[in-house]
Parts: sequence; structure tokens; C-alpha cells
Amino acid sequence: MRILVLTAITALTLSLGTAFVTDASAQTPRPPGGKPPAAAPVPQMPNDVAIAAVVNEQVVTEYDVGQRVRLLLVTTGVPYTPQAAQAARLTALRALVDEILQLQEAAKQGVTVTDQEVEQSFQQVLESNKVTAEQFNEILARAGVSADTLKRQLRAESAWNRTVLRRYQGRLSVGDEQVQAAIDRIKANAGRPESLVSEIMIAVDNPEQEAQAQALTQQLFDQIRAGARFSALARQYSQAPSAANGGDIGWILPGQLAPELDTTLAQMQTNTVSPPIRAATGGWYIIGLRDRRQTPPPPPDVTMVEIKQVFVPANISTDDATIASLTERMQAAAADIDGCGVPRDALEALPDATFGEVGRLNIKDLPAEYRAVVQTLKVGQAGGPVRSTDGLHLLVLCEREEQTPDNMMRDAVQRSLEDQQLAMLARRYLRDLRRTATIEVR
Repeated sequence: MRILVLTAITALTLSLGTAFVTDASAQTPRPPGGKPPAAAPVPQMPNDVAIAAVVNEQVVTEYDVGQRVRLLLVTTGVPYTPQAAQAARLTALRALVDEILQLQEAAKQGVTVTDQEVEQSFQQVLESNKVTAEQFNEILARAGVSADTLKRQLRAESAWNRTVLRRYQGRLSVGDEQVQAAIDRIKANAGRPESLVSEIMIAVDNPEQEAQAQALTQQLFDQIRAGARFSALARQYSQAPSAANGGDIGWILPGQLAPELDTTLAQMQTNTVSPPIRAATGGWYIIGLRDRRQTPPPPPDVTMVEIKQVFVPANISTDDATIASLTERMQAAAADIDGCGVPRDALEALPDATFGEVGRLNIKDLPAEYRAVVQTLKVGQAGGPVRSTDGLHLLVLCEREEQTPDNMMRDAVQRSLEDQQLAMLARRYLRDLRRTATIEVR
């Protein structure tokens, strides 16, 4: 049997490269003066249990590959044909090899995923597809796919995500300067046109992968033109961080993509898909332009306040003298309040008084009379009371937060930059696992 030993980096695309074949007859001694002995017959294995690859002594069978091929095709909307199956085989085998490496590393790091957690992930798939388990299993069965094939993929994804987070979460280094630079770019581009973009990226980590990556990208482009769903192909094939979102990278501004992609995007019409593009970094791309719009202006400054209140009931028929008396007593109680824990004696001095939450909200959303009181308060102070149709409200300011455009965007920008960095580190992690693995493709 011809056995191909791959370096880990070559295993990314399972490139055939150069085979190292041992001529068994040249190694076998001849009997004196005789002919070489007849080769022993090679046992034949059923196709579905024949070995497709061995990854650190763990076997991938042809059945596993066939099942993953069918899953790829049914989830991307590509009809099953022998030609389509053959075209998807290399990607299916690459994914299975990667998943074994990921699960092996997860086990080494003590990361486990329970059957219950896999079932929860499976339920999320059902919910996102708006189908019942029975309907989904019927779809898979018609395509000749076992639900266990999908669950195996979900288990590997969960285990790998946890392994990557365990390794890198405390080591991400997105500095304040990077975050501020990203915020400044967003603000500087206010009013400029931005595009809603999706992507598929097939990575090229070394020259040996170039031809296979280009061929796979062309194959995916052809499938999209034939009616396959872009988002489904992105989830199954793309190696960009956006794969988990069906390739969606959201609204972007000119200059945010690689120059080669940016140039192509500028010439595209909405609801179109680009042919394969080779970017100088990353690899081969397909980009889809879903919409265009003018960049909205930065959000205005916002003051968020958290308010509690002391409430004394007094309906609209309550006479003015009673209201005046209650107002005076509540103002006296306000002077004794220092913080959001209103003293019990202050409540007991007021008839039928209750103390409770108003909530956290934008000060601009408060009624004018409430806003006028709250604007004058320091945190921990009480003010009022304010009259309503139900009674009198003594307002206590528990927290005030000034939200400028910068700090309103900061958390989202920080998370985005950290996600990008984490995705890059995850790719390097998997690349290193391939490099040190023993992978045989048969």
C-alpha cells in the first residue's frame, strides 16, 4: 500500500507533494538461484472501513471521510454527485485530521466536553435552522449522513475553543493605543460609504499549498454560482475568524481589508460575489457584497444614571395642605439620606412609604421634572420630591456614568481586536500541532 507521510504544514491542505514509496521486492532476499518469492496477497478491506489516514496512531476510516463529505454537501446545499463528492473529499479529510489533532490536544490539556454539552450544541443547530430534531434527522438521513457525524464535529469545535481559551485568554495583548487608533479610524470615516461584506478565506501558509488552495477557492466560487449558499460554504470551508458567523464580517470602511480585496470590493455591485482573489497575506479569498450605506455619525454623549426612589402614595384628589405637609417631611428625610441604602427611620417617618428601584437609564429619557431633580444631585444624594398622579417620589441617585462616543465604542472595539488576535493565535496553535504530528494519508 502506498503511504504518504505528511509534514504537519502540508497536512493543512493534504497536498500530495512527493511520495516516498518503498519497493518491497528490492528489500526481499531471493532464495539461492531462485526467483523472488511471490508477493503475499494484500488483504482486501471493505471500502467503508479501509484506512484513509492515521493521525498520531489514531485512524480515520473511509467511512468517516464519506460521512463528512455528505455532511459538507448537504449543509452547503450542493447536490450529491460522484464529482461533487470527489471534489469535497480532500476538504473533508483535512477537517477530520484537524479535529483529531484538536481533540488529542484538548485531552492532553485536560479539556473535556460532555455528551450533554454536545446535545446542547446540537439543539442550537436545530434552533438556528428552525427545525425539530425529527425533521433534521430526516434531512440528514435522506443525505445518507448520521447525526453522530455532526455531533463529532460539534464536540471537536467545543473542545478546541476551550483549549485555545485556556491557553491564550490571559495572554491577549490589545493595548489602549490600539483600541484608540481603531476608534479614531471609525470617527474619521463618519459619513463615508461602508460595505456589508462576507468572506471565505482559504489559507496559504507555505508555497506547497498554493495550487490546492487556489483550486479549492475556485471550486467554492463555482458552487456559489451554481446556487450553493455562501454562508454555509463559509462555515464549512473558510479558515477566517468569520467562518463561525457564516463569513459575515459586518460593515467595513474603505481601507479595512487587504489592498487586493479593497480594490475588488470598490468595483463590485451589491448582492454580488467576487471571483477568487489572492491576497498578499492570508491566502485566497472570495468576498460577497451584501449592501452599502453611508457611515452613521458617532453616537452622541450620553449620561446613564441609576436611580432608586422613596414613594409616598397620594392620589390626585389629595388636598394641597396634605401635599405641602408630605413634601416638607420628604425633604427633611432627603437631608438624612447618604447613599442608596435609605435609613429605616426615614421610611417609618413617612406614611405608607416604600423604597425601590427606578432603574438604569439615559438621563435624557427621564420626564422633564425627574430630569431637573436628578441633574442637580451628586451620587448618593436624594432630591425632590416629584409629584405624579400616584403620589410623591423622592429620588436617590445611586450612580452616574458619562458615556462619550469613545467609551461607548471602547468595549466593542476591544472585543473585536481580541477576537482577531485570538483567531490568529488559534491558527498558529493548530499549525504547530500539525508540524509535530505524525500524519499518514493512505
